[in-house]
Amino acid sequence: MRRTIGALTLGALALSPSAVSADTFTPIRMQVSIAPIARLHQPLAVNVAVTADQGVLDVRSGPVRARVKLTSGECGGTFDTSPGDVLLDRALAPQPDPSEPYSGSAAGSGRPSSYGPQALCVFLEDDYQQFASDTTGYQVNVSKGCTDAAASYDSAAASLERARRALRHAHSSASRSHLEHLISQRRAAAASAKHAARAACGPGVPI
Repeated sequence: MRRTIGALTLGALALSPSAVSADTFTPIRMQVSIAPIARLHQPLAVNVAVTADQGVLDVRSGPVRARVKLTSGECGGTFDTSPGDVLLDRALAPQPDPSEPYSGSAAGSGRPSSYGPQALCVFLEDDYQQFASDTTGYQVNVSKGCTDAAASYDSAAASLERARRALRHAHSSASRSHLEHLISQRRAAAASAKHAARAACGPGVPI
């Protein structure tokens, strides 16, 4: 069973690269950076930056880990009891030095398995205890519109690449002329699909 250090539980979380930190009276501060929109079954990157006052993370058992789940339900009291898809479960780098102020981070990604608005469950834990958490219900929208639009772009981009590959191996002038025309059409289709995907997904989703 993990021991929770209740006084260090945080309430600061942001769903954008410019995350909001806790106030100056909080001995541990977590900043979470993640896109507010995600694609189904595609990597969703998350970064957790941690700062802590001198000595706060000295007493620990094993490495201090940033652990994040994405859930369509409710976060539990710990990472292990929270349902959902794992986005991050990684040791902070660097690890804290005794009696020193701390600054470090951990980053990773996971693949959302269901559509809809979902909450982030963020924990800072070692093998035995919980140093901090944020389970305040901030959301990532796993969007069907974004997923479908991005898949259409992926298909258009793959089709364009096939035509370019064929052109590299074409020998007759007729074949090359046909493929050059086809590439022009597919390039326009890919550009249109990319524009639609970016509009549906926003700037934080890799397209």
